[in-house]
Amino acid sequence: MTFASAPGKVILCGEHAVVYGQPAIAVPVAEVQAQARVEAAAPGQGAVVLARDVERTVVVAAAGDQDPLARTVRLALARIGWEPDPDITITVTSTIPIGRGLGSGAAISTAIVRALTEYYGFWMPSRAVSDLVSQVEEI
Repeated sequence: MTFASAPGKVILCGEHAVVYGQPAIAVPVAEVQAQARVEAAAPGQGAVVLARDVERTVVVAAAGDQDPLARTVRLALARIGWEPDPDITITVTSTIPIGRGLGSGAAISTAIVRALTEYYGFWMPSRAVSDLVSQVEEI
């Protein structure tokens, strides 16, 4: 079993500019965090994401590519070169309020990517994690 977390964030300056590819100044808000735990699951289960805070269970193989949780898992597994549907359970929790501009979606994706890479013994530089999470944020 592995565990990873990521803080919320607040954009101090340039919040609307980032939509147009311009820079912004952001700082982490460590008082709120998203967490992801990866553990082995029963053979044949496939990859499942449990997000009880938002009352969601996502079977990655069955979810569409517009599902941000499934997309995060797929992109991370592809990036580390692992099989596309391993038998794992990813449990996600978060204390970051949704829809309040504190980056809850990005933090959840970051925590999932970090937990998966650690679970499979793969190191991914911060920039690569950020690029992967940006692909999820596009949806």
